[in-house]
Amino acid sequence: MNQMMPRPNTRLTARPIGLTMGAEVTGIPVNGDVSPELLTDFVSILHRYRVLVMPELDLDPADLVAFSRRFGPLEIHSRFENTLPSNRHIFCVGNVARDGMKASFNKGVEQWHADSSYRETPSDASLFHGEIVPPEGADTLFADATAAWRTLDPAMRDRIEGLIAVHSLETLRRWGARHDPNRGPNVDRQAAKFPPVRQPLVRVHPATGSKSLNICPAVISHIEGMDEADSAALIETLIAHTTQSRFVYCHRWRKGDLVMWDNRAVLHTASLFDHTRYQRLMYRTTVAGNAPLLSA
Repeated sequence: MNQMMPRPNTRLTARPIGLTMGAEVTGIPVNGDVSPELLTDFVSILHRYRVLVMPELDLDPADLVAFSRRFGPLEIHSRFENTLPSNRHIFCVGNVARDGMKASFNKGVEQWHADSSYRETPSDASLFHGEIVPPEGADTLFADATAAWRTLDPAMRDRIEGLIAVHSLETLRRWGARHDPNRGPNVDRQAAKFPPVRQPLVRVHPATGSKSLNICPAVISHIEGMDEADSAALIETLIAHTTQSRFVYCHRWRKGDLVMWDNRAVLHTASLFDHTRYQRLMYRTTVAGNAPLLSA
């Protein structure tokens, strides 16, 4: 599992770092020219490992955006006030405010989720760059929703395949208010801009054909055909299965790390850090997606 894997005819190398997913990748010129062949190889590695770590890179925001655009059009985050004024495609996360930028900061617990599931067309991938990294805490955890589906009890797979979940920013707003009463009013405005959308509970990756569990507990209001209590119970069962340690990779950040993950195949969350002692600032870009394929 720890063997270095050279890619033919390139300088690209992937070293597996997780039990079921994740690889550290070197040889990709993130802030330089990338040949079509190298980009194709990189995307193949992303599809295989689902989470890719490019360690300790010296990137400026323009580099990050230029590299991210190689994978498709970029989203502008719904929290526009937390985007970088010099480039609105960068969403700022942390407890830093400077140069007209105020990062998005949540003091409460974050739930497992895939980015932009509240949009009619969720994102394909996200890229996260460590600008200011605290010496402890603030890890990012990834859960392999693809491996979780493969190992799910067959009876449960038969039960949930074809079900539709309703993803709602209003549901997320209420969840956030319970866990962090100091969240700003901007979340209310976001909920009005993004009405509830229907997403498959089991989705099919358009490139690999693999199925995965599309479960975001804090965003899903209910599963169609089920009441709220039964929906919550089913989601709790599925998220408990998906977030077992055998499916989870925990990334402990170093300054300059760039992590890219496939939102169509994994979930993620974050651990807390002591925001009274340390600063944190992360830059995120988000690759816009195509409509999720329903598993029939």
